[in-house]
Parts: sequence; C-alpha cells; structure tokens
Amino acid sequence: MYIMARFLAETPRDQEEIDRLAEENRKLKEEVERLKREIEEYKKRHPSTIGIKNGKAYFIMDEHPQKERSNRNPGAQPGHKGHFRRMPHITERITLRAGEFSCPICSSPLVRKGIRRRAIEDIPPIVPSVIEYKIERMYCRHCKKTFEPDVPNALPGARLSLRTMLITAYLKVGMRMSIENVSTTMEEMFGITISEGEVQEILYQLSDALGKEYLNLLDDIRRAPSRHIDTTTSRENGLNTDLWVFVTKAEAIFHTARSNNHEVALEILGEHNGTDIHDRYRAFDTLASKTGNPQQYCWAHIISDAKELEEFYGAEGRRIKESLQKIYDKAKSFNGNGTSEDVDNLYQRLVFLLDTGYEHLRTRKFVENLLKRRKEWLFRFVVDPSVDSTNNRAERALSPAVVYRKTSGGSRSDRGANAYARLHSIFYTTKIRKKSFIRDVPGMIGSSKPHPG
Repeated sequence: MYIMARFLAETPRDQEEIDRLAEENRKLKEEVERLKREIEEYKKRHPSTIGIKNGKAYFIMDEHPQKERSNRNPGAQPGHKGHFRRMPHITERITLRAGEFSCPICSSPLVRKGIRRRAIEDIPPIVPSVIEYKIERMYCRHCKKTFEPDVPNALPGARLSLRTMLITAYLKVGMRMSIENVSTTMEEMFGITISEGEVQEILYQLSDALGKEYLNLLDDIRRAPSRHIDTTTSRENGLNTDLWVFVTKAEAIFHTARSNNHEVALEILGEHNGTDIHDRYRAFDTLASKTGNPQQYCWAHIISDAKELEEFYGAEGRRIKESLQKIYDKAKSFNGNGTSEDVDNLYQRLVFLLDTGYEHLRTRKFVENLLKRRKEWLFRFVVDPSVDSTNNRAERALSPAVVYRKTSGGSRSDRGANAYARLHSIFYTTKIRKKSFIRDVPGMIGSSKPHPG
C-alpha cells in the first residue's frame, strides 16, 4: 500500500513531514517494483511443472499426460540389426518320451511325428565345498622361526575363500545391496551363512589386501596424459563429506574427504603431469594455479548451462546456446589434430558471437565469466587427441556411488568409508577394463610365498 501525501503545509514542520512521507512513498514504489521483478525471475526459474523439496527441484508429472502420436511403427525398425541370445554349449541331453498314445481330447490313436528340440539353461543347486588343508611347516634352526606356505585362494586368517569374499564384496559394492540383503543372498543362493558383522569385516580384509593395487592405480592416474576429476556429496556417521573421483580411460580412484577444496586433489595427485578435465568449479582453477598443468573445461556443462538460459530467458538464451553449440561442433571436427592457430580462430569466433549486449543480468554474467576463461583451457581438446571435451567419464563414475549413498545412507566410520572407496576403485577399474571383479582380482593380491607361521 502506498502512502499518499496531498496536504498543504501550514508550517515548516508540516512541510518536512510531507517531504518525509513522499520519500517513503517513493522507496515503497521502488521496493514493489523490485519484488515484482524477483517474482517474475522466480517464475521463470521455477515453472508450474517444477516443485522444490529440501532445497532441490523435482518435476511434477501431469496426472494424465498427453502422449504425442508418433509416425514410427512399433517393433524393430528397417535396417536395424537384431540381437539374439546365443545358443550355449549343450552339456546334457535328455529325451522325453510320450507317455500317451491316444488323443487326450477325442481318444483317437496318436502317430509319431518326429522330435522337437528345446534348450534351457539351468543353475544346479549350489552346495559350498568345505576344504581342509594340511599345511606342512618348516623350521629354520638359524633364524629360530617356522615357515609355512600360504593357503591358495584365501587371505591369511580368513575362514572363507577369496572367491567367496569377492562375491560378497561384489553384492555390496557392485550391486549396491544392503549388508542385510548381502547376508540373506549368500545364504539363499550359496548356502553360506555370513552374519552382517562378518560382511563388514570381509570388506575391511579385502580393502587391506588390495591396498597395494590401489596405490598402483593412483600412480597410473598421475602419469596419465589426462584425467577426469569430479566430486559429489557423501555421508559418514551422519555428517556430510565429499567423495572424489579421478578417472582415466583405464583406471579409476575414489577417495573420501572432509572437504572439496583444491587441497584434497593436490594431496591425492601430488606432482602429476597431463591435462586435468573438470567442470568450472573454482577449486579446480586453484589446483591449476598450484600445479601449472593444462586444463580442459567440460563443454557438456557449458552447453547445459546455456540450455537453462534458453529455458529461462527465451531468445536471448537460445542465441547463446546456438552460438556455443556451433563453436563446439567446429572444435570437435579437428579430432584433436588442430593447432594453436585453430584455437585462436575458435576463440575469436566465440567472442564475435557472444560479446554483444544482453538485456538480462544472468545472461550477461554467464557470457562475461565464460569469456574470461583461458582459451587454452576451453579448447585443449582441439590440439591434444588424448583429452576429451567433456567430463562425462567422471560423471558416469560417480553415478553408482550416488545410488549407493542413497540406498545405504553412507558409512558409519572413516574405516568403512575408506574401505568402500578402495573397493569401488578396484571394482570400477575392472569394469572399464572389461575384466571380471570376481575372476581377475585374485591375481592383483599376489602369489603364494612361504611366510613365517
């Protein structure tokens, strides 16, 4: 409500009061206009199809969504190569004889009409094997010590085989089951009773045994020509922490920390070479200033931000998105074989398309911040074929960890968080190398050698 001051001043004091009310009236008008602009901005950023819960946006689905009709016919499309389940090797053959020789419907006599073949795959009931080893012990009279060989396929002091422990870890880390479900599955499927406490202890034992392989992966990532870096929130004993990922084309390392600043990445990577690929988070820029290594900004994030501008600001945002997409497509066409001159031309073209007047503050700030970035970090992938233009590898690597956090609620201790990070690093590395976590990990632990016993 505006304050209307239309009185004639009879005294100087009255005039002062009228002036004060007029000034308040002006300020109120300005405040109302500011609130109107904020409301319009909020409506753009939060349309009717989006709600907010716990500070996060979610889409509100229509009760009866109208599906657009498509001219596409259902089923396989012309030219599509079909995929079929391959016939496995036959391990057993059984002949089923007809027990009836008269029609079950009309009782007429039946005549033979050949044989039909049908193959099914079956899993026989799994009965665990319990193996007792007789271990020969050898004594050194000089050292006054007894030596004995390792038990094959078993960790020291473990009552379960290494394969059984890896299956347990696969269910927990790879399949993201709860500890209760892992315990139930091991008993129902394999007939092995493992308590929930034993499941956690198995994860600790495997984590300790794979510590050397974890460090080997970290060394490979440090020496790689490029690596992808990203973080996501995690939970530890009810408190928020951060889960870091460092991933290449053949290795992945996960690490939990209490912070997502540059010091964590600097501590993990240390002195490393090559290009760091990431989004435009400021901690990574600080990391670059400390290491002096080349960087590559994620173009998937850049274009995604531009699509958001298009949604909120219409034609002005659309112009930015289309300009960025045009530059990005041109940059990708070099396939990593471009030159520094090509980078200069791409950046000049980017400035030409974007450096114009903008009506909205947010679009103007987006363009100003983007053009302030170093052109070498925007287009590193143009001159280096080992560098990807997006940070999708890190995004995909973090997705299972996010699901794990939501289903498990996080870890209860530092030891549990570190064990998960280490095991998930080994699991995800075997996945991107197209190896088997259960079959190939035993070779990473080491060979059997005599040890003091």
